[in-house]
Amino acid sequence: MKCQPCGQDNASSALFCTACRRPLVAPTKLPTRLESRAHPAMAAAAPGTAAPYGGAASPRNRFAPPEAARTSRLGGDADVLTQEEAWSAFLGDANRDYYMYSFSCLANGERGGWNWGAFFLRWYWMLYRKMWLAAVLWYFVPTVITILVLLVCAAVSPKLIPLGVLACFVYYLALPGLKGNAWYYKLCQSKIRSVRARGGSKDQMLARLEAAGGTSNIIFIFMALLALIAGIGILAAVALPAYQGYTVKAKVVDALPVAMDVANAVGKHYEETGQLPAQFDVDGYVLQAAHRSKAVNGIDLDSRSATLTVHLSGVPGDGSFQLVPSSDNNHHLSWTCTSSEKMSRFMPASCRS
Repeated sequence: MKCQPCGQDNASSALFCTACRRPLVAPTKLPTRLESRAHPAMAAAAPGTAAPYGGAASPRNRFAPPEAARTSRLGGDADVLTQEEAWSAFLGDANRDYYMYSFSCLANGERGGWNWGAFFLRWYWMLYRKMWLAAVLWYFVPTVITILVLLVCAAVSPKLIPLGVLACFVYYLALPGLKGNAWYYKLCQSKIRSVRARGGSKDQMLARLEAAGGTSNIIFIFMALLALIAGIGILAAVALPAYQGYTVKAKVVDALPVAMDVANAVGKHYEETGQLPAQFDVDGYVLQAAHRSKAVNGIDLDSRSATLTVHLSGVPGDGSFQLVPSSDNNHHLSWTCTSSEKMSRFMPASCRS
């Protein structure tokens, strides 16, 4: 008896085909009175369906095993997502050939090779490749490990601390380059398993892998933010001291006329009485000065040297300058402006000592 699905000749008493193990059924011909009526109706109702034992093969073979039926419903091998197609969809266009070769080596139990991008960039490379969890762990774990290693080295022997620091540095520098491809391969396999478990057509699975994989622009946004922050910091480091210096110079220029009014009043008192006024009188001179300034926080008189110290308001540190007198034979006082080395750059040229 001939097996109709595979064409194998079998013994007439056999129940199953010796080649494909399908049950053997002897073909029976329809009665003549039914053939002329059945076949045209069947052909009109289902033009794409052929006779069971003649002509083209049927889209669904009732003698085929379940696997064959499921394959026919999927449309053949073209609808089966292969591992290479899944890797390619997940990797995207950036360095696809390099990672495909590395993944094939890892899948065969070999080493994935050295990754220079992970070696030089490390945390930034993880963000670029959408390895979010690995990036978070790498941001904190090396610091924790370094602290633990230093504590252990300090407890055992302080001499081991430099060796521990060197070991942590080598670990932090070399491990991403050595294991980066393996970490990325594990992430890729995890995403592929998740997509396969979710099911769907081949195009749907490829679309999910492309969305989950590829590269991320967050690293460029992050680097732009860092550059912006660095630019603001540099600008502040340059502009802030310049602005502070400008405000101090403005206060010095505003306070000098008040200081000269007080110095003239002290000199006049000395010429008339031959003695220096008291501090109380100096405070009065400040209030009665022809010039007024909020930059003057007070003026002190040294009773021995008659030096006037002018204190500026809102200037941190030694925000003051001095008016030093010199007397002639007629007890006339001449004043010279001086300041500390820190304040000299804010003073006019005539006051720089």
